This record gives sequence, structure tokens and C-alpha cells, in this order.
Amino acid sequence: MLIRFAFKNFRSVGAEPVTLEMVSSAKVRRHKGHVCPSSGEAKVLRNAVVYGGNAAGKSNLVRALSFMKAAVLSGSLPQDGIREYCRCGEGLAAAETTFDVQFQVAGGVFDYGFSCVLSELRVTSEWLYSLEGGPRALFLREGSGTLDCAGASAGASEEDNVRLGVYVDDFLHAQSRSTGSGLFLPYMCKARSFPPESPLAVFGRAFSWFGSGLEVIGAGQPASSTEYYAESSTLEKVAEVLSSFDTGVSGLRKEEVAMDELEKYVPLELLLTIREVLKANAPKRDDDSFVLTVRNDDFFLGIERKGAGEPRATILKTRHEGSLFDFDFRDESDGTRRLFDFMDILFTGSEDKVFVVDELNRSFHPMLTQQLVSLFNEVHANDDCQLVFTTHENDIMSYDYFRRDEIWFVERGEDGASRLYPLDDFAAGDARSDARLNKRYLEGRYGGVPVISMSRARAALDLGDE
Repeated sequence: MLIRFAFKNFRSVGAEPVTLEMVSSAKVRRHKGHVCPSSGEAKVLRNAVVYGGNAAGKSNLVRALSFMKAAVLSGSLPQDGIREYCRCGEGLAAAETTFDVQFQVAGGVFDYGFSCVLSELRVTSEWLYSLEGGPRALFLREGSGTLDCAGASAGASEEDNVRLGVYVDDFLHAQSRSTGSGLFLPYMCKARSFPPESPLAVFGRAFSWFGSGLEVIGAGQPASSTEYYAESSTLEKVAEVLSSFDTGVSGLRKEEVAMDELEKYVPLELLLTIREVLKANAPKRDDDSFVLTVRNDDFFLGIERKGAGEPRATILKTRHEGSLFDFDFRDESDGTRRLFDFMDILFTGSEDKVFVVDELNRSFHPMLTQQLVSLFNEVHANDDCQLVFTTHENDIMSYDYFRRDEIWFVERGEDGASRLYPLDDFAAGDARSDARLNKRYLEGRYGGVPVISMSRARAALDLGDE
């Protein structure tokens, strides 16, 4: 469950940090069901929708979370982040970039983050706090010099503390001999583990949120998680939902293909990656299973493996009402293919997962966006799944779909840097419950709309005066 995310000096966000707060406002009474049930007194919201003009920076909120997730899962700052610092103004190339996220996972509430100089790919500080019963530092790191884990090790066995000391020394030594781009949290969780009863198991619990609790879907990027593909019965339900969106799809099936024929469907570079993933995730026990799905605009491929058996590859076929033939994935419209990215949002088996989506409405009719948002809130009414997304679709800027504290805006300042603020910041009279929010938004009442100059465009095109 996402509680708060803040970052600074990343892409269009400058030295002043922006913060997305998922904690509800005490002033808002509408849509009480939009509060995650396990959040307790914190009252964490289920949705956040972010509006803004083109190039205002709303996509950079998604990219910042994606960058943080990639850094944590890989164990170090991504190499392509070396020029991702904000270039609005001077001196930011050498300034610190900071990412900080508060989240709840496995019954614990944590604050994790790190600061770095992206132009040098160097981590300058890193921290992990437990927020239950008041903030308590589990570890604090300063560059490659000091790393204090006293908070996490309190109460651990002598054996576990000895192991921790060795890990800390090895990590600091490795960082001092390199650029210092590594992160300690993932270092403690890759090929290292502590018994569940050990206080040091807290590292694994916090790390798990980035892998299984956070799904980021960029604009034009397919979802990485497609849990629904494994079960044929679930696939039938997916077909029913797709049909309800007026896609024309009436059925889905998986057609088996030989593993040695995958080059007919998948580019060689991707095929090599698939083979590496299969090798790295080989089941260790007979009852282990592994499902991998890969898709682009041309194909939807699934590979399933159970125990020591051979992998089984399938491609997705669609059927349309009134047709005697099956269709390939490439035959579907952009909007239908895009809908497949969001089926896991509705069919996920997780009860506590954050879906962060850039341009949710891309290739969608406004009514499809409305239906998808409504279905999400109905399906997850009794769990802690959340949906955070950016959009231009002002038809869903309505109290019929969202609370006032779930609507956010991004706007560029005169210095070119982005700022993020909620609708709830406006006086009640400007965001009253009976207001036509979308109309007021397009009128510029809340900011976050493009500043269009027809006169300058006409002059550039030599169109003369109107």
C-alpha cells in the first residue's frame, strides 16, 4: 500500500521536492469506500488521478517511481539515469536527487529512500525507517563510508549480528572500490536471507514491496504482470470483460507452439532474454511453477513451466462474435491491445498492490476509461489495491468517480520546473461538491492546463490576423 512518495531533482522536478500524498483529508466525506480497509487510522486512499498539460511533467511522477523501483530491484542506480537530473536552472547536475517512499507491506509500515548525484551515478545516502509506533531508523547510510544498522539488529541473535557485520563490511568495501552506485537494501536481500523470526528479516519484507507490491506501466509499455493468463477459467472471464468494453472480442484461447519455433514469433534478442529468464527461474521443487508472459503490438506469448518438466509455450488467439476464424493479437485495435495491459488490475490475485499507470486513457474512448476506473473500485472494494494514474481525460474529473483529495494537478512554473498539488488545496467554494469540475478545470481555475497562444502560432505559419 502506497502512503506517500516524494522526489526532487529528477527530470522536470527541480530542487523543490514534489509529494504525492495518499492519506485522506479529514474534510472529505464522499466515497468512504475509497479508503483502503487495512490502513487503519491513517486512512490511505485507493486512487490518485493526476492531470496536467502536455510537457507539464505528470509523466515524470510515473518515471520517478519506475526509476526508484528499477534501482532497488537491480541493486544499483540505472546507467541510463546519468542525465536524468533536472535541467531547469543551473547547478542541478551536481546537486542531490532524492527519492523517498512510505508504504505498508506484510503488516509493517516503512519509509525507504536514497539520495544520489545522478551525473556521477553515486549514492550519497540511504535509509530505512519503521513507522509503527513512531519513526525508528532501521539503517542509515552515508555514502560509502558509514552504515549504521543498530535499529534493525536490536534483539537479533549473535549469529545473525555477526553475519550482518560481515555483509556491511563487504558492501562498504565494494562501494569504496567502485562509483558507489549500489544500494544496501537490495544487497541485503539478494542471495541473503534471515529466519522469519529474526529482526533482520525486516530487510526482506521492505524489499518485497518493490517486487510484488508495485506495478508501474509506462505510456506505450505493456504490463509486466499478467497473472490472469495462467488459468483458462480466468481467461474466459477476461474475454467477458473485454466484450463488455465493446471490443468485439467474444473468446480467448491459448494455442501451443513448439519452443524451437519461437523465433517465428519473437525477435532473436528477445528470445535470448526469455531463455535467460527461464534458466534463472528454473523450478527447484516438483510442485514449483513459473509463468512468463511477453507481449508487444504483434504477439502475446506465454511460457509455463511446472517442476522439472519442459517449458510449454503458447500464443494468445482471439475470437470475435459472428466470425468462424481466430485472430492474431496483432489484428486487434490499439484500444483492445491496450486493455490487455489493464486486465491484471481487475484480475490480480493480490490484495495489496499499487498499480501506477501513465496515460491510462491512451487509445480509449472516454466511456472505456470511466468503466475501467469504476470496475477497479468495485473489484477492490474490500482489499488494499490502489490505482495511481495520469490522464488528459477530463470526463472522469467528477465526484461521481473520485474524492476531492484523489484529484491532483501538475503545472510548470516560470522556471520550467514542475509542481504537484491536489484539488483539495483549493477553497471549498472553488471545489464544492456540486461544481462541474471538468468545466472549471478547462477554464484554468485549478491550473494544470496548457497555455495556448494562437496568435504566436498564426504568426509562425504566416497566417496573418484573424
